[in-house]
Amino acid sequence: MDRLFVHVPYRKLGEAKEKLLGLAISPEIYFSALDLEGRGPGEIIGDLAPLKDGGLSFTLHAPFMDLNPGSVDPGVRGLTLKRWLQLRPMVEFLQARCVVVHPGFDHWRYGAAVEQWVELAAETISDLMEDYPSHVTVAVENIFERDPWTIKALLERLNHPRVGHCFDVGHFLLFGDADLETWFAALGDWLVELHLHDNRGDKDAHMGMGMGIAPWDELFSLVDKTGTFPLLVIEAHTEEDALISLDFMKSRGYVP
Repeated sequence: MDRLFVHVPYRKLGEAKEKLLGLAISPEIYFSALDLEGRGPGEIIGDLAPLKDGGLSFTLHAPFMDLNPGSVDPGVRGLTLKRWLQLRPMVEFLQARCVVVHPGFDHWRYGAAVEQWVELAAETISDLMEDYPSHVTVAVENIFERDPWTIKALLERLNHPRVGHCFDVGHFLLFGDADLETWFAALGDWLVELHLHDNRGDKDAHMGMGMGIAPWDELFSLVDKTGTFPLLVIEAHTEEDALISLDFMKSRGYVP
């Protein structure tokens, strides 16, 4: 299925290559800042080449720790843009379909300055899109957002045809106050990717689907109603949970 991917950190790619190729499952590769700081693009591309040669597709997950595209500090915004732009050679080589970025917003720091954050974040992402290849989509993922309104304001401000929303189910369970219908009514038109993992509402456990409290049937019903066809990324943190999620999706008919 050309919409189905599984989360793999770059640092674990070596041990995951054979499994990915054997199952013919494409990866969403997460790069940390240290991955990019310690290696040049040529070395990274060499690591990725066997997967590309094996006919897999790709999405990428950008660095996020300590980064914030809407920071009031221009140095933080500059470093955020630098890290995201470091993915450009891999985006081009792999013809990656999507790059997921974290917005860096939380209401405790920016609750009284939402408009300022939105304006600055939109400028940073606009600069990113000027340098990224024209084939790739960038998806803004919900992290600590309690409701969809900040991401919606950002996407409206950007008004860019290749910038959309990555809905992360696990983060919604932990931090969301708005219900699913409200979320999808606000952001459904921008939906380009789903991060699929479960938890019990107490920590970001990245469990296999069906192992926690996520309302999967309601979620996929709402996705169908959007008329979009988002990329589906199993974002489990262990191979066991990834396989549980894959079996769960097949048993529910979410994938062939």
